[in-house]
Amino acid sequence: MSAEGEPTGIDLARAALAAARKKAKELEQDKARRSAAGRRAGAQRRSGSRSDDRDPQPLQATIGRLMSEHGWEAPVAVGGVIHNWPHVVGERIAEHCVPVGFADGVLTVQADSPAWAVELRHLSGALLAKLNESVPSGPDGRAVKRIAVLGPAKPRFGLNGFR
Repeated sequence: MSAEGEPTGIDLARAALAAARKKAKELEQDKARRSAAGRRAGAQRRSGSRSDDRDPQPLQATIGRLMSEHGWEAPVAVGGVIHNWPHVVGERIAEHCVPVGFADGVLTVQADSPAWAVELRHLSGALLAKLNESVPSGPDGRAVKRIAVLGPAKPRFGLNGFR
């Protein structure tokens, strides 16, 4: 202290250090209280150096999780079958029919002639078994429950019976 009773440089430094230590101790205690209250209230954790589910995830893992959470595995697999239709049903059948839709476990197939529509209706049991071997099962054990066969989209003959 100076002769007039005012603190000098070293005394000011000691007082500042004591005030900083007191403030740090208060902050640490407040942090501990908030942390304990947050754990009790189920507050969101803060990210640290360890990996957790909030870290960036690989796209393939994220897509897989979304597909399973929303029940999209079977429709996506059926989409793959539709894309590879000739390999699944064979070239001969694929030349005369195409899949046109899939909804609620029903695969809709359109034939290019009434004769092929009848043929596909007869083959639908075997095709159904083959399709369900190619795709993951749905909730009841089958992804494709039924095959609906449509005839040709438009008549093959004009009004007078000729093309």
